[in-house]
Amino acid sequence: MKISDVVFTVIDLETTGGVKPDHSIIEFSALKVRCGEIMDEFTSLVNPRQPISFFISQYTGITNEMVRHAPVIADLLPQLRQFIGSSVFVAHNLSFDLGFVNMELERHGYEPLENPALCTVRLARRLLPKTQRKNLGELAASFGIEIQNRHRAKGDALATVRVLTELINLAAVEHGAEHLQELLSLQYQPMRKFKREPRHIQKIRNHLLPKLPEKTGVYFFYSAKDELLYIGKSKNLKARVSSYFTHNAEKPDKVKELVSVLRRVEWQPTGSELEALLIESRLIKLHRPRYNTMLKRYKSYPFLRLTAHQFPRLETATEVQPDGAEYFGPFSSMEVVQDVLDVMNKNFLLRECSDVEFKKGRACVYADLHRCLAPCEPHRFTSTRYNEELARVRRFLSGQNAEIIDVLMEKMKRLADELRFEEAAELRGKIQSLRRVFYRQSDITASVNQNNLLILLPSENHSKSVKEFTILFVRFGRLVAQTKIFPETAEQLGSWVQGIYSAGETAPEQCRKEEIDEMQILSSWIYHNRETLSCLYIGAEQTLQEILAELSERLLKLTQSAAVSEETELAE
Repeated sequence: MKISDVVFTVIDLETTGGVKPDHSIIEFSALKVRCGEIMDEFTSLVNPRQPISFFISQYTGITNEMVRHAPVIADLLPQLRQFIGSSVFVAHNLSFDLGFVNMELERHGYEPLENPALCTVRLARRLLPKTQRKNLGELAASFGIEIQNRHRAKGDALATVRVLTELINLAAVEHGAEHLQELLSLQYQPMRKFKREPRHIQKIRNHLLPKLPEKTGVYFFYSAKDELLYIGKSKNLKARVSSYFTHNAEKPDKVKELVSVLRRVEWQPTGSELEALLIESRLIKLHRPRYNTMLKRYKSYPFLRLTAHQFPRLETATEVQPDGAEYFGPFSSMEVVQDVLDVMNKNFLLRECSDVEFKKGRACVYADLHRCLAPCEPHRFTSTRYNEELARVRRFLSGQNAEIIDVLMEKMKRLADELRFEEAAELRGKIQSLRRVFYRQSDITASVNQNNLLILLPSENHSKSVKEFTILFVRFGRLVAQTKIFPETAEQLGSWVQGIYSAGETAPEQCRKEEIDEMQILSSWIYHNRETLSCLYIGAEQTLQEILAELSERLLKLTQSAAVSEETELAE
């Protein structure tokens, strides 16, 4: 029978002592399981008809008072036998649980169970490293399983179900055990047939993993020949790196291969997740480790360009040039930027013609369709009106005006009401692109040449008692510095702000591919963390005092917001 078709009954007992006639069951839990899913349950306290010792009460939490009115085992055995039926009997330490059940059955005139039986302790000894302790608590922890109500029958039975599932997966992947008999036989195979965990894995697990910090950072895996195999990042270095060395049968083959060849692990803590993302991307492209499949090449991110013409037009661009134009982006794909350009051309009145057509001095079809202000015909046009339209475009691209999205939402609803579902679906896709751009640009508030902002967010040390925040300094769209601060010391940032934003630098006219890549990472990170951070745009006209005052106010709001979140979590 295939394991996927097998019904297991996982049983855990709490008793007054060992498997001896003078001891009794005080609680049991039987869980009927197939494919890791619990199908049925039979759990009960049991009156042992003898006092429960102080030690057992302390160990299990079960007192004499709790079992005083519980049924006796004689009344429960018929139902328990029926519940188990012909299923596979499973327990963690089978000799104890099955031994106790059979002792009670024989004591009350029943035949002992002869069901197929599986011991998760025996199975674990053959599938897991010798260094891994096999008691239920530590075994569950090695699989990332949290036990609720430890040393109570149901809590331990639930944990055993999850451990059983992990062991079945491991047996299938590493030993090809797909049928019940193969699984049952595996638990009795001689220990010498099972490979010992490689020495380098033991060394990393025992000596390196305990040293890893629970901090944000970047980690590096090296081979025995010091080849850089893999670069990764995590908000919790200890948890992430440790996950490579847990016993999980569902790990991809490539990860298993990586773990088999790595010999050394190094790490670099960072001040923020954003810095970790930037360092990871930069170093992967520099070193191109063979086990990194993503981020190895610089992607070409498109932009929207507002040309430097007297009467600018919007167009797509694949790079930032020193041409005096304003560039907005980068966008995630050409499809997205085309969606945005299409919507903007239909909803704003900037010219769409080429410079060659414009020089002909006559209106085109867009003017007749009222989609252009026709600056090519001075007699029907004022430059003031065009400048006003330019201001609308800039406000939209800076996330300060979402009126177009509202208009498009109404149009989409009308199309749906008219049963024009394909058109409504197409428009919905464009609205989603615009929303994503709008929310990202609302914090990246100007063209890429002028993105100057402070990003405020709770630091990884932030707690109810420690009100620490991380401040990220972005200059011309690039992360240039970061520090940590408490709300009451915000005034001390004056020298940082002045040194970074008042240095008299001019915006770079060109953007290298590395800088564009980092801009995309920055804007994507801001979008995904928009609920927990605050962005303060630094305008050229703002004074240092105004910036610091606004910074203090933002920090106060973040502190209050964090306090509300903590209270909500406690209430839940």
